[in-house]
Amino acid sequence: MKIQTVKLNINPRQPIRAAGFAQQVEPLETVRDSLYARVLVLEQNGCRYVHAALDSLQAPIALVNEVRERLEQAWGFPTRVIISGTHTHFAPDMRVESYRNQVRDQLCEALIPLTLREAELTCSYVREPFTQIGQSRISHWTTDQIFAHALCFYENDKRIASLLIYNCHPTSLNGDTPFFTSEYPGYAMRQLDAKYPGEFFSFLQSAAGDVSTRFTRKEQTTAQMEHFGAVMAEEFERLLAHPAEKYPVDLGYAERAVALKHELKDPADLVIPDYYSERERITLQYGIERSRENLAHPEKLRHQTTFTALKIGPFRLIFSEFELFSEYNTATIPGQSALICYSQGYSHYVAGPSFDGMTYESLQDTLSADTRREFLNVIRSLSQD
Repeated sequence: MKIQTVKLNINPRQPIRAAGFAQQVEPLETVRDSLYARVLVLEQNGCRYVHAALDSLQAPIALVNEVRERLEQAWGFPTRVIISGTHTHFAPDMRVESYRNQVRDQLCEALIPLTLREAELTCSYVREPFTQIGQSRISHWTTDQIFAHALCFYENDKRIASLLIYNCHPTSLNGDTPFFTSEYPGYAMRQLDAKYPGEFFSFLQSAAGDVSTRFTRKEQTTAQMEHFGAVMAEEFERLLAHPAEKYPVDLGYAERAVALKHELKDPADLVIPDYYSERERITLQYGIERSRENLAHPEKLRHQTTFTALKIGPFRLIFSEFELFSEYNTATIPGQSALICYSQGYSHYVAGPSFDGMTYESLQDTLSADTRREFLNVIRSLSQD
């Protein structure tokens, strides 16, 4: 087994628009909190496995494919590349080709000459409910599927790297924020970096489609963001200190293609309930516009997606491009598997099979009930394979 980690600053090199809110249209150049790519590279039996977590709204599939192609060509043996976005809404828009190319080139320039070292690795995994930062963002909807996770790697019983997972939108700030920031997950990672020098930490965003800070934040300020970051760092420290059995690291990879069937919603059928919050009423208009666009242009809808699973010892990380509702966590196996979204591409919200409301999130979801149930089946299958 071989291992190496890399941490790259991916701040934009020129003014560029941010991504995540409709009002983000003007280019920004101020970076309040640096953006990073945190990369874990493992090698076993002549195959390399690369996971990169970007402080970005998304991880375009074009970026994944281009990085993989370059690495395979340079390294000369099979390479599995998985790229995830932490989903900060205050990072450069990855749809802008110049920035996407910047990140691609930085990743390849750092990884191609990388020297991995031999190590006898073990791993552990812990998960616990955690709602101090995120709760349901929908006023009439609750969920008990919000968790913090830690998947840790050890060499000679010394912890050397940790993948830290949580499902909550990193949106302490508002859409008019005039700077780039990695939001509270980045703040938490920086705290852990400082407290545990020499260790590697990476943040992965789980199924947060219906979970955010909307009803837990007191204000949308940098002070609130830093407070959430400190709370998250404390929670992850508890997980890191939690006694957990260690297992040998054995690597594997799997993919499952899923056909996408669509059931388009007509916003003319929408009746806005009186109990919706003002914020929900405002954002609902964006969902209505998206729904109208889907009705007018069904030819633009995609008809296939791919779920990816990375096997690490007895544990499974399952990656999806969608903004899945937290209900999809019910298909994972506690203590064995975790669902990671905003990975290997980026696509729309997908409500859980039991969700029957019409909200901003669900109006963007074009998928049929059968497709949503199939997502659950695939996650269950990949959790056990």
